[in-house]
Amino acid sequence: MNIKLHDLICRIISYLMIAVLSLLTFFSVISTTFVNSFDQVYYIGDKAWLHAIGIIAILAIVCILHKKLHFKVTDKVLILSLALMAILIGIYIAIAGMPPRFDQRVVRSIAANLIVGIYDDFLPGGYGAIYPNNHGIILFYYFLMKFVGYENYIVMQYANLIFMVLMEIAFYFILKRITGYYREASLGLILFMPFWGYATFLYGNIPGFCFGVWALLFCLRFFEKHRIIDVLAAGILMSIGYRFKENLIILAAAIAIMTIARVIKTRRAKSLLLILSMLIFMLISGFISDKLLLSVAGYRKADSMPGISFLAMGLHEHETRGAGWYDDYTMDVFEEAGYDTEKASELSKSDIADSVSNFVAHPQYMTGFFIRKTASVWGEPTYYSWSLQQGRNDKLDEEVFLPDTASVIGFANVLQTFLYFFALVYFVIHRKEQDITRLLFAIFFIGGFLFHLIWEAGSQYALFYAMVLTVYSSIGLMDACSLVMYRDRKKRLRAVVIAMVIGIVLSMPIISSVLTLSRDNVRYAEYINAPY
Repeated sequence: MNIKLHDLICRIISYLMIAVLSLLTFFSVISTTFVNSFDQVYYIGDKAWLHAIGIIAILAIVCILHKKLHFKVTDKVLILSLALMAILIGIYIAIAGMPPRFDQRVVRSIAANLIVGIYDDFLPGGYGAIYPNNHGIILFYYFLMKFVGYENYIVMQYANLIFMVLMEIAFYFILKRITGYYREASLGLILFMPFWGYATFLYGNIPGFCFGVWALLFCLRFFEKHRIIDVLAAGILMSIGYRFKENLIILAAAIAIMTIARVIKTRRAKSLLLILSMLIFMLISGFISDKLLLSVAGYRKADSMPGISFLAMGLHEHETRGAGWYDDYTMDVFEEAGYDTEKASELSKSDIADSVSNFVAHPQYMTGFFIRKTASVWGEPTYYSWSLQQGRNDKLDEEVFLPDTASVIGFANVLQTFLYFFALVYFVIHRKEQDITRLLFAIFFIGGFLFHLIWEAGSQYALFYAMVLTVYSSIGLMDACSLVMYRDRKKRLRAVVIAMVIGIVLSMPIISSVLTLSRDNVRYAEYINAPY
C-alpha cells in the first residue's frame, strides 16, 4: 500500500509536468516576451517554423556527435567548460562595468549607510523596515563592504560569480546521485546562458540559491548514510539561503514533499529529521539576523509590508507593465495604511475581492490576463538575466541587447524552446517514473509555476525554476536522439515533415492573436524604431 501511494504521487507529478510543459512549449514557439530597460513588457508573435528547424537541427547535431564522432561528455569536458564559462563571465564583468539598478542599488546603499552610521532606512516606513526579506543580503553587503568599499560593486559581482561556480559544483554531485546522465545534465546547466547573465545582478538570488542547492546535496547524503551531521548541514545551509531569498521556501517545501514520499515508501521515519532541521534553523537564522541588525543599526522588529499585498498586486494589469508585474501597489497601500501591517492587509484583501469580481464578470478578460501573465513570466527568453543589462551600458545596448539587434535575446529565444520541448520529451518518456528523488526538481518547478501564477509576476523569478529544467531537458535530448537513431530514414523524414507543417501552422498570426499575446506588436514596432 505504501509503495502504491508513493508511485501515485510520482505519477501525479509527472503528468502535471507534462501538462505545464506542453503549455509552455506552445507559448514558446508562438510568442516571445520582451522586457525593456524600464520594465515595460511586450508580447510579440513568434515564428514557430524557425523553432521547428532549431529542434530538428539540434537533434541532428547531437546524433552526429554521438554516433559519428563518438563524442562523450567527460569530467574533463565539464571542468574545462565550467572554467571557460567562469573566465568569460569574469572578463565580461570587468569590461561591462554594469552598475546596479532598482532594488539592487537600494540594498547596497542601505548597507553602505550602515557602515557610516546612517540608520534611517530602518525607521518605520523605511525600506529596511518594510522589506525584512532583504535583511540577509543587506547584512552580507554590509560585512563585504567593510573590506572592499561601497563603490567597488565589481567585487560584489565577482562574489556572485564565485557563488555561481559553487552552485554548478553542487549540482554535479546532486545529479551524480540521481541519474546516469549526470555529466550531460551538468553540461546543460553550465551552458544555460540565462543563468550566467545574472552575474551582474546584485541581489539575494544567486547566493541564496547557491546555499539552497548545497542544502539539497546534504539532504541526499543523509538519505544515503543517515548521518546527523548531514541533517544539521542541510538545515543550516537552507536557513542561510532562505535569509538571502525567501522564495527558497519553495525549494524547502519541495524537499519536504520528497522526504515525506520517501518515508511513505521506505517507512524510515528518521528522514523527517530533515524537515525538522530546516524549520528549526530557519527560525534560528531569523533570530540571528534580528540580533545582528539590532547591534548594527539599532533595529527592532516593526510592522512590515504584508505578503497578501503582493498577491493583490499579482492580479493587476497596466498598460505598459506585464500582467501581475510590480506596479508600486504594495508600497502605496502600506503608506495608505499608515505603515500598519494589519490595515494594509485588510485593504489588500478588499483589492483582491475587487479583482476577483472583475474576473468573474469578464471571463474572457480573465483568460487573457492569466495567459499574458504566464507568457510574461515564462516567455521572456533570458528570464530577465540579460534583459536587465539594458540601460547600463550604451555600447552593449546598441550592439547586443536592444530588440532591433537582439543577438543575445534572439539566440536565447530558440534556446528556451529547446528547454521546454526536451523537458517535455523527458516526462513523456519517463511518465511512469517511480523514484521521487528524480522528481525533486519537478516538484520545485511546479511549486514555482503555481506560486507566481497568483503572486507578483516577473520573468526574473522564473530563472531558477527554468535552470532545474535543464536537467530534464538535457536527458530528454539524449533520449530523443536515441529514439531518432533507431528509426529508419523514412520515419525520420516523416517526422521532419510533420514538425515543419506544425511549425508553419503555428506561425500564422491568428494563433497568437487569438491568445491575446500579440496585442503589443504595434507598440513594440514603435519602440524598436524610436531613436535612442
